[in-house]
Amino acid sequence: MKNTVPAVILILTYSLTEHGYAQSNRCGIGKFRCKNSECISSELLCDGQEDCADQSDETAEECNKPEITCGDYLFRCSYGACVSGNAPCNGIKDCADNSDETLPRCRRNSDSTIRTCKADEFNCTNGQCINRDGLCDGKADCADASDETYFQCGDIPCTGYAFRCDYGACINGNFKCNGINDCVNGSDEDPKLCKTERPERPTYPRPTPSPPTRSTPPTRPSVPPSVKPLIGCIVPKQPKNGHWKLERSQCPQTDDDCDIAQGVQLEPGANLVYGCNTGFKLNGHGSVFCARDGKWSDIPECIEIRCRSLYSPSVIADCTNINGFPGSCDSATPGTTANLNCRGGYRPETTLLKNVQYRCNVTGHWQPEPIRCIPACGVPASPTLIPTIVNGTAANISEFPWHATIYTSETSDGEKRFICGATIIHEKLLVTAAHCVFNERRRQFDEPSNYYIATGNVFRDYDFPGHNAHVKKRRVKSIYNICGYIGYEGNYALDIALLELDKPLQFTELLRPVCLDSSDTDLESGSLGKVPGFGRTHLGPSSFLLQAITVPYIGYNECRSFIRINNESYKLLTQDKLCAGYTNGSAVCDGDSGGGLVFKKGELWYLKGIVSVSVGTLQLGAERVCNSYSYSLYTRVSMHIQWIQNVILRLENQQLPPCLNSY
Repeated sequence: MKNTVPAVILILTYSLTEHGYAQSNRCGIGKFRCKNSECISSELLCDGQEDCADQSDETAEECNKPEITCGDYLFRCSYGACVSGNAPCNGIKDCADNSDETLPRCRRNSDSTIRTCKADEFNCTNGQCINRDGLCDGKADCADASDETYFQCGDIPCTGYAFRCDYGACINGNFKCNGINDCVNGSDEDPKLCKTERPERPTYPRPTPSPPTRSTPPTRPSVPPSVKPLIGCIVPKQPKNGHWKLERSQCPQTDDDCDIAQGVQLEPGANLVYGCNTGFKLNGHGSVFCARDGKWSDIPECIEIRCRSLYSPSVIADCTNINGFPGSCDSATPGTTANLNCRGGYRPETTLLKNVQYRCNVTGHWQPEPIRCIPACGVPASPTLIPTIVNGTAANISEFPWHATIYTSETSDGEKRFICGATIIHEKLLVTAAHCVFNERRRQFDEPSNYYIATGNVFRDYDFPGHNAHVKKRRVKSIYNICGYIGYEGNYALDIALLELDKPLQFTELLRPVCLDSSDTDLESGSLGKVPGFGRTHLGPSSFLLQAITVPYIGYNECRSFIRINNESYKLLTQDKLCAGYTNGSAVCDGDSGGGLVFKKGELWYLKGIVSVSVGTLQLGAERVCNSYSYSLYTRVSMHIQWIQNVILRLENQQLPPCLNSY
């Protein structure tokens, strides 16, 4: 037993020496040696209060050591110190880093004190939002310094030339031991670190032969690094049409937000809560914080409450102000009521709200949520056909309000030459056959701006003076195609393209999109569809008037058997083709390419095919023309619905889809 006591004392002394309690015998047993060589009682180590002048007694380096343990009745600060279990959320800074007052449970549930930060911002523990670039950079950008803690920064990697603060932040490697605290806790100016970094003073041999006497070299006094002083914030002026108060947790002897006199200086971390007078609302965050550099975070302003405009190309709005007089539906004031209806060519997105009156409420929102009017697809304005493509009938444009015509011209003031048809599927998009805008000789798509569009026209020519007011004209902005289209060389597989217009169309009764469907299960052999176009009339030129033809759907096997006799055309029946037509002389022909084959389902018309190629040709003098006594092949739209949806989605998100041509 006599031999064990000294052993225990020896081990304890070694442990204390190893961890700073009796370093180099300068402070003695029961003392802690600060990094600046100051000595304090070991009982003051990691107690939440900074007793060393350099704050080295309250750091994650010291307080996260294994021998620092907190009892069940104590609260452990984020850097490892132990404080009273009653410390959290008591309004007093008990931890050196204030982590006992920045817990999520300490936040008020009021909307005025909780902020939602943007994706590129960091949410401080106190609710403040800062730029993410300021996270773990050595500088406390949060008023509560929660952006510079071991919890946030402990696992982040630093580049090779950077210096890592002991809690994990990364700073410029040149800032180490420069006499300035560039890490929040000053760990870049640790005397131990900086002493080893400085070169030793060179020694020279003495000029006497006698042995040198050992002497104690003079020691340079330890100079603590400079610490940037905290700067308070002068309270700002009260906002126009609003007010601010000091947040309630910082108000003495009250549980409510309190007023502060003008000219008062508040400490960093002070939180002002902003509000607005009746009829006004905040433009910005309602919580403003005093930063350590003496500046307030972004101060909001009070703006007049208004409801958003109800005017749009698809909605007709009629408003009455709070006094009962006709009013504007553009930036309406609270109390304004509105009646809404969809314009021609549009329909309500839902049928649940009918004959509802909408009101602008005191918060600047319409109640209930205004109707959304979407394009009414596949609805002809009138089924009327004027009795008069080959052996077809002259079409009334009201039966095909989704049909469009494509023209080409190399100059904006040059003659616009008719080439193909197209179908409207979106306010800014038409679908057509890829071969209509593909240059076979150069094997690439043409310049989009060389193409022009007309909608609502029953006369073929672009500049015909007899067009009525319903005819709308646009220029093509972009051409989108499916990757892999190579025209004739690829047997016209993937013969589909989307044309983006330079300006959106405004839909009316005579101008609306066709419906799209991802399934063709409703198509049966013999089902009748319709195709509009300006194609050839028998053996003559293309028609000056818009024509329409009704054709039956032909099943794949029947179509394959028919065209097997023509070996040259057999290869054109690719996987994404469907077959339709007659063999009695009524067929789509030259000039109908790109037009839409539509079938009726219920009360709506759906685009099922795009005129692609004719099976077989006839020799007319020196010219080969399509054979109107043969079936025609159409690009099957249902096989490309996902691609169409992908293009629309990418355009709405301003991301160009793949296979955009080189222009």
